[in-house]
Amino acid sequence: MSDEHYKPILTRINRTELFTPEECKEILSNLLTDKKEQAVLLEFNIVPATEHVGFLGEYYHLHLKYQFGDQKDVQTTRLFVKSVIFQNANMEFYMEKLGIIEKEIKLYELLNKLTKFSPHVWCAKCYFTRNDLFVMQNVEDMGYVALPSGTRFLSENQLGPILKSLATLHASSMAYEKQEGKTIGVEIREWLKEVTVSPDVEWYTTGLRAVLAVTATHPEVLNDTKAQEYIAKELPRCLDKVYYMVNPSPVHRNVFVHRDAWGANVFYHKDEPLDKRSVLVDFQLCRYAPPAMDFHLVSYLNLAPSERKKMLDSLIQTYYKALSEELLAMGIDPNEEQLSQGEFEQSLKDFALFGVTYNCIAATTLRLPGNYLKNLKDARPKDFHSYCNVDRTDELLRLMNDHPEFADYMYECVGDLLALTYHKRN
Repeated sequence: MSDEHYKPILTRINRTELFTPEECKEILSNLLTDKKEQAVLLEFNIVPATEHVGFLGEYYHLHLKYQFGDQKDVQTTRLFVKSVIFQNANMEFYMEKLGIIEKEIKLYELLNKLTKFSPHVWCAKCYFTRNDLFVMQNVEDMGYVALPSGTRFLSENQLGPILKSLATLHASSMAYEKQEGKTIGVEIREWLKEVTVSPDVEWYTTGLRAVLAVTATHPEVLNDTKAQEYIAKELPRCLDKVYYMVNPSPVHRNVFVHRDAWGANVFYHKDEPLDKRSVLVDFQLCRYAPPAMDFHLVSYLNLAPSERKKMLDSLIQTYYKALSEELLAMGIDPNEEQLSQGEFEQSLKDFALFGVTYNCIAATTLRLPGNYLKNLKDARPKDFHSYCNVDRTDELLRLMNDHPEFADYMYECVGDLLALTYHKRN
């Protein structure tokens, strides 16, 4: 792959550069504010969070040792740190991810307020922010666990706690607007800009080109001249509609949406995984949009397309029941907020193209066979950057050729896209 676009930045000398002692004292003070306690910081230590793998940031655990004035015992607390990527980062990639981190930092200021509207736990608290990182509760120490390594798709029962958490998030954002007399989409408009589904975002456009190439090779249309002409000339224009769908809707009720609730961004309660709501993490892709956006993404990104079709009606009922119950508990009638069940189901139809398209593009990074993308990031960072942001078409087609199961999944995804576009038109 070409080195032309690869211009790496300098890395940190070591991870102890992350915080100053003064910053750690501030973090400890913020941590103890809820308990109305004060303590003396004795020591802090930073270790990599090796169990957390992501492509948008670097992850650490911050260990604080401290002592209350009237006690001899030493207390220890572990917090989670998310930082913009430094290690082997391309400059353009770094700047793009810095913008995403800055957005997530600002959003946590709102999230800390939203968690007060429901007794259900669905989000960790944030204790410290800087322009390049933030510090929050360690979700595992709250009693929640990640999905087992290697989990590909979820069951209907596993999807329930995520849908309920999203319902609580959506309802809480509406309650906040009622209480404050503000519209979230206006109040923090600067920090709710689209950072993924945009003609200016290389991750998306690179993925879109790859999806169009895969669609053209789908067995159903490979030898269909009419279909090939449609894919080459009309489908790209059709998919341009998605760029408008991600903005606040002028028709449907908008709420604060997560927009990234796939398996790696949810944690389940250790003792009651199917009864308690999941804890959501990674809020950098949040927008102000109809709840249908979250519903589509959580159901598409966590289920195989064929399984999603079987579960769809039941999933709609699970989500809407949780949403209406939360709203009513907060003194809000969903029927008076353009969120009756009929209105919600209509919004699902109106935003179906977004769900299908995003799922196809996400599959080109999230569903690659083995640990392909992680290994590429670790061993060949130049090729990792190129695959994500320059051109992934040839490599994607090669992976499909070498891994039939992956090819079957990609064809199932783009089959849904064809059904909603070419076949629907014909």
